[in-house]
Amino acid sequence: MEIKGKQKLRELVQKAGIPRLILLVLAGILLLVVSISGRQPTETEEEEVSTGQTEEIALTAMQQYAKKQEQKTEEILSKVEGVGKVKVMLTLASSEEKVTLQNNHITDQDTDEKDQAGGTRKEEKYESEKESVLVQKEGEETPYVVQIQSPSVEGVLVVAQGLDSGKIETEIIEAIQALFPIEPHKIKVMKME
Repeated sequence: MEIKGKQKLRELVQKAGIPRLILLVLAGILLLVVSISGRQPTETEEEEVSTGQTEEIALTAMQQYAKKQEQKTEEILSKVEGVGKVKVMLTLASSEEKVTLQNNHITDQDTDEKDQAGGTRKEEKYESEKESVLVQKEGEETPYVVQIQSPSVEGVLVVAQGLDSGKIETEIIEAIQALFPIEPHKIKVMKME
């Protein structure tokens, strides 16, 4: 059982990637520093710090992700014949999303009802509840993450040097669509000065 757990952990580490792991380590260090501080924060302060830190970490992660994708896109587009120098800007619709393993609890309830004519009928009701599967890690229960979805791209702006023909613009738009699941009207290609 312990070996399977280690294998799953290795698979999760491989799927998450180094940048995300670094982000998690930094978040852990930040939480450790906050927990070691001299006085005990009140419950309200803890909520404010936790919410603020979470938002700041998510924003930083989104910015890093966008910058990395912009650089990769610039690098590949600049190698296309006739495109020349390229600058790319991405806007993201959401931050990364973690999908947790869910337990589905179904309960059923049978009731017998009598109508005005004296007849009876049986009515069955089903209710479904989902709850996250929790794992014990270092004394804390955390949701078991089965998938991490990358942030979704909202729009792309490409400024390219060699836009002398409509063919190059079309190729750039098609390349962006191949890289990101985005509609063509959310891609703008402009000529560089």
